[in-house]
Amino acid sequence: MPGMELLQISFSHTCLKVRRAIEIKGLACTLRNINPMDRAPVRSVSSQGLVPVLVDGEAVISDSTAILLHLEERYPAVPLLPADPAARAECLVLEDWADAAFLDVTRRLAYAETLRTPGAIEKLFLPEARGLARFIKGRAARRAVARRFRITPGSVARDDRVARRLAALAMQRLGGHPFLVGDRMTIADIALAALASPLEHAGADLRADAGVKALLHWGATVLKPDHA
Repeated sequence: MPGMELLQISFSHTCLKVRRAIEIKGLACTLRNINPMDRAPVRSVSSQGLVPVLVDGEAVISDSTAILLHLEERYPAVPLLPADPAARAECLVLEDWADAAFLDVTRRLAYAETLRTPGAIEKLFLPEARGLARFIKGRAARRAVARRFRITPGSVARDDRVARRLAALAMQRLGGHPFLVGDRMTIADIALAALASPLEHAGADLRADAGVKALLHWGATVLKPDHA
């Protein structure tokens, strides 16, 4: 049977979410980094263009939550869902909340800061481009990122307020405990930590917010390789 392969963009927070689950479960997986500007390899495997995509034998799964649930069903030896039905349901609700609440907001804020940083977009999307080609393609990439993610001064101000509120809410839900549900790590913790992680690349004022700082500190412990 072919080995497990993850098609990913290395800096994607949804891909980080899947990588962390694979790591905790101790699974062997080949990482296949794709060019964010060329989704043809992803489409050829999964008939759609979004990452992550997991190829596990004959199974091809897209969407980070679907991948985590596949891993949990197929490789249950290191469980990331509680056995108790009520706790399991709570965990799944919180995982969905983390995805829905943080995914777009944190990505836009990180990209907004990246757009303000000279050379940062080129480093992410055009690492091989040089000279005039890098300059021309970089301008096009900045316009494409701003347009795709609808990044404007107004959206940044709104997202900043939302991120502060969500971070405070997440820390209140944790209430000083190391995990969201029960006494061990679950997919809810992985989702919240990974989906909040782009805030590390947001503006300095937002990163200095008490709730955001606390959330990022907690998330770093969840995402550490030795924390399983």
